[in-house]
Amino acid sequence: MTIESPSNLSQKQRVLIRGFAPSEEPQVAELLAASGYNRAETLAGADLVVTGSVACEKIVQLARERQISVIPWSEIQEKLAGTAQQGTAQQSAMAEPLRVPLVDHLGGDRVSILGTELPCNGTPQVGLFDGICFDDLFLRALRSAVRGAQIGFPTAFEGPTAASKTSVILWLGRALGRTVTRLNLNGHSDMGELIGRYVPARLGDDWDIQSLTACCEHLQPVTREILQRTSGQLTWGQRAVIRSAEGIESNQWRFHEGVIPQGLRHGHFVLMDEINLAEPKILERLNSVLESQPSLLLSEGDHTRWGAGGLPVHQNFRLFATLNPAEYAGRSVMSPSFRDRWINYFHAESPGEREYLAHLRLIVFGVQPTVMLDGKIYQAPASAPTLPRLADVPGIEGLLERLARFHAMLSRASTLDEVNGQPSLGRSRRERYVFSRRGLIACLQLWNAVVQDHPSNCPTQQLGQAISALYLDRMAAANDRKAARSIAAATGLPLEANS
Repeated sequence: MTIESPSNLSQKQRVLIRGFAPSEEPQVAELLAASGYNRAETLAGADLVVTGSVACEKIVQLARERQISVIPWSEIQEKLAGTAQQGTAQQSAMAEPLRVPLVDHLGGDRVSILGTELPCNGTPQVGLFDGICFDDLFLRALRSAVRGAQIGFPTAFEGPTAASKTSVILWLGRALGRTVTRLNLNGHSDMGELIGRYVPARLGDDWDIQSLTACCEHLQPVTREILQRTSGQLTWGQRAVIRSAEGIESNQWRFHEGVIPQGLRHGHFVLMDEINLAEPKILERLNSVLESQPSLLLSEGDHTRWGAGGLPVHQNFRLFATLNPAEYAGRSVMSPSFRDRWINYFHAESPGEREYLAHLRLIVFGVQPTVMLDGKIYQAPASAPTLPRLADVPGIEGLLERLARFHAMLSRASTLDEVNGQPSLGRSRRERYVFSRRGLIACLQLWNAVVQDHPSNCPTQQLGQAISALYLDRMAAANDRKAARSIAAATGLPLEANS
């Protein structure tokens, strides 16, 4: 088995850890994280594979086939030790990395996000950071979204569920004061949702109270009386009376523009969620909108044209999309020409133990993590914790660390293994288990509720009740529950005896 030299370790970013005993892996991950390296959950997202003493030759072989470096942990320890000594010697000569505000309002209609200056509509709203954990993965995805907003590239985010794909775009739109039009696509989505369709016309769709008032002297007495008594919107009955009195003919149908024409016209951020659930022939209709110079002809309606020779595309119009990997059930494979038009394409990764712990600490203590990105240090402002009662639980820091480690190990066990293509947890199920941030946060919320209702009981045992309810109770197979109990025991977490 050929192993590469760690000489280029400093250039690596994301590390896949394999071949360690369950008791060793958390310490290895912690040491790598403390040295500035990020953890990859799959081989596809890794720049480097770190191997322990447990045999993992198949992973090594796959990594070599994909030209991914493989280095034993013992050699990395020596490298990190040498780097630490060198860093200590040079510490006095090295400047501390620059701390930069995540969001900096520059005055007027300009704002800086991750150091990139963007036009905005007003000051970023208060409470912009509440509920969102600005960890390393979120900021990397945000950097891609900022790039799309700055240059106007169509931007797509592909990744597993609960990888903050949608949250990044919604947050950016809110920070810039833009209207974000979000459309969830599915197998029944049609052209009408995207482009538009004819709908039955309502009485008075083609006129309003202002247009009638402007020519009041030419109207019938009953119409003038209605206008004198009305200060706001006309009711359906009033419109019907006016139509009858004035002999106004009613249009049978009108064209209602979809989200794309509205975005082109008004400068919206258009977000198409779950884009690969829609039929490919529906998506291909957007090819002209995805060009470097967007254009659209409303052939379904009145042939209004945007782009060259037509109406100008609003300068603030941006197009975003999110999608799960093609192996998710019901997803369509996008054509090469359609996928290639998404110039700014970002692969979002599932969070790991470090990100889970950062989110738990945000909920309990209101503290945001410190992240180094592009040589700069970012940290979102602290916010009011959503579950502050848990901060008074004895040993809460250790319990949060164990809960994050337990959740990360369950998530990893339920993920398809690179070697045999099967998860180690839920192997007999047609649909694999999904352990995302949603479940982790729900566990914390349930724990908080139990502690609040029974403050005199042991909070550690109450955490065990919450874990049993939200993790073990969802597992039908006895061997899966047994495996989950073993993982909980390995991380030092309690569980209910009868779970």
